[in-house]
Amino acid sequence: MSSNPDKNQQLFWGCFIALVTTSFAFITRAFLVNDPSLWPADLGLDKVKAQELFGAGIWPFAISIILFSLVIDRVGYRAAMVFSFVCYAVYAVLALQAHAVLHPSGAPLEGEALAAARASAWNLLYAGSIILGLGNGTVEAFINPVVATLFNREKTKWLNILHAGWPAGLVVGGLISIFLGAKVAADWRILVYLISIPAIVYMLMLLRAKFPVNERVAAGTSYREMLAEFGVLGAALAGFLVFKQLGMVFGWPQAVTWTLLIVSVAAYGLYCRSLGRPILLFLCLIMMPLATTELGTDGAISGIMEEPLHAIGANPLWVLIYTSSIMMCLRFVAGPIVRKLTPLGLLAVCAVLASAGLFLLSTAQGLAFIFFAATLYGVGKTFFWPTMLGVVAEQTPKAARSPSMPLQASAC
Repeated sequence: MSSNPDKNQQLFWGCFIALVTTSFAFITRAFLVNDPSLWPADLGLDKVKAQELFGAGIWPFAISIILFSLVIDRVGYRAAMVFSFVCYAVYAVLALQAHAVLHPSGAPLEGEALAAARASAWNLLYAGSIILGLGNGTVEAFINPVVATLFNREKTKWLNILHAGWPAGLVVGGLISIFLGAKVAADWRILVYLISIPAIVYMLMLLRAKFPVNERVAAGTSYREMLAEFGVLGAALAGFLVFKQLGMVFGWPQAVTWTLLIVSVAAYGLYCRSLGRPILLFLCLIMMPLATTELGTDGAISGIMEEPLHAIGANPLWVLIYTSSIMMCLRFVAGPIVRKLTPLGLLAVCAVLASAGLFLLSTAQGLAFIFFAATLYGVGKTFFWPTMLGVVAEQTPKAARSPSMPLQASAC
C-alpha cells in the first residue's frame, strides 16, 4: 500500500462508485427489457428480441476488458476512466433519442409510422447498449489494477471489498426500479437518468486523482514478459471467444472468424514467443463457468423466478436484490473469511454452495423455499470473481501486474 492512506481511500471509493455505475446500468436495463410494459411494449418485442437487446450490453463488456487491459498501462488509467464515462453519456443520449422517436409530440404513432419508429428506436437502443457494455468493461479494466496496486499486500481482501460495489448497485438500483414502478411505467427515461448519478460522482472523484504507477512498470516487468505469461494458448482462447461472438453479432462467415483468429494469435505468438503458463490457462477455463454463474444468472434470474413469484404476488427482482444483499455484506467482511479458508479453499466452498443453490432454484416453489435456495446461491456466488482475481495475482504475479487482462479474457 502506498504512503498516503487518505488519497488511497479516495481513489478506492472512486473506483467503488465506478463499479456501482456498472451494476446500475445492468439492473436498470434488466428491468427495462423484462417488464412487459416498458421496452417490450414500446418496441413491440417478444421475449427473444428483448433478451437480444439485453445481451447487446453484455458481450461488449468482456471485449473491452480484454482490449483495454492490453493497453491500460500505455494509455493510462485516467484515459480509461474518461472513456468509460463518455460511453455512459453516449448511451444516455441514444436512449433518450429512442424515447423521443417512440413518443413524439402530437398524435400517437400508428401503422407504418409506428413500425418505422420502433425500428429506428431498436437501432438506437442496440447501439447504445453496445456502447454501454464497452463502458462497463472499461471500468472493470481500470479499477482492478488500480486497487491491486494500492493494496498490493492484501489484494484478495481489497478486491473483494471493491467488488461489493457490484451487488450494492444491484440492491440500490433494484429497489429504486421497483419503488418507482408506476412512474417508470409512465416514462422509462427515469431509469436512464438514474445511471447518470453514480457516473457523475465517480467522474468528479477520479478526474483529478493521482493514479498509481502500474505494478508491472514499477516492478520492472516488461510488456512482453507480461504477455508471455498469457501466451499463445491464452490468446487463442480469448481470441476464439471474442471473434466467435463478433461473428455471431455481425453475421460474418466462419472463414472470416477463423482468419481473424489465426492472424491475431500468430501475431501475438511472434511477439511474446511463449505458449503461456498452464496454470493461467487453467484458471481462465475455470473462470468461464464461474463468471456465468454470477453474471449470467443475475441477468436471467428475474425471468427464471417470474412465474413462481408472480404466483405469490411478488416482483421477480426481489430474488436478485436478496442474493445481491448477501453478496454485498459478505464481500465487505471478506478479509477474515479469506484468511480462514485460503483463497482456493474459499472458491471450493463457494462452488458447492452455488451449485446447490442453482439446482434448488430450478425447482423452487413457495416463498420460503425460493429464498432458502436463493440464500445458498447468494452465499455461493459471493467470492467467485474477486477471489479469482486474487488467486491469479498470487499464482501468476508477472501476468497479474496488469490483472484484468489475463483472467478476465475468459469472461467472454
